Amino acid sequence: MLAQPPPDLPQHAGVMPTADEKNMGMLAHLTALLGTLMGGGLLGFVGPLVLYTTQREKSAFITFHARESLNHQITFLIFYLFCGCAIFVGSFFCIGFLFFFPLGIAALLSLIFEIMACVQASRGEWTRIPWSIRFLS
Repeated sequence: MLAQPPPDLPQHAGVMPTADEKNMGMLAHLTALLGTLMGGGLLGFVGPLVLYTTQREKSAFITFHARESLNHQITFLIFYLFCGCAIFVGSFFCIGFLFFFPLGIAALLSLIFEIMACVQASRGEWTRIPWSIRFLS
């Protein structure tokens, strides 16, 4: 939990995000969860991408949370696709079922991390999602 913006963001002299900014930061994570659940793990990046492109110039807080959620969703999408390919190829050698376990663990961790980030965004905290590759900075 970070009380101040991370060093790669402009410092706002202790200015707390407004209620609307907190709600939009939370919405970035909720749309990722909704896209993940409705899209079978493949469409979680759509909501944060829309918020990132539309709110980039308006609020550093919203941009930060949309970017974190987008990085998280892209990281786990790559892992899902890797496990899917490994399951397919492994099925020819009767070992494809071994990749269902890491796929399930990754889906559960992704859900937990996204919910934690959503709660922290609703509190106005600047937080990073663990185990995410920073594609956007």
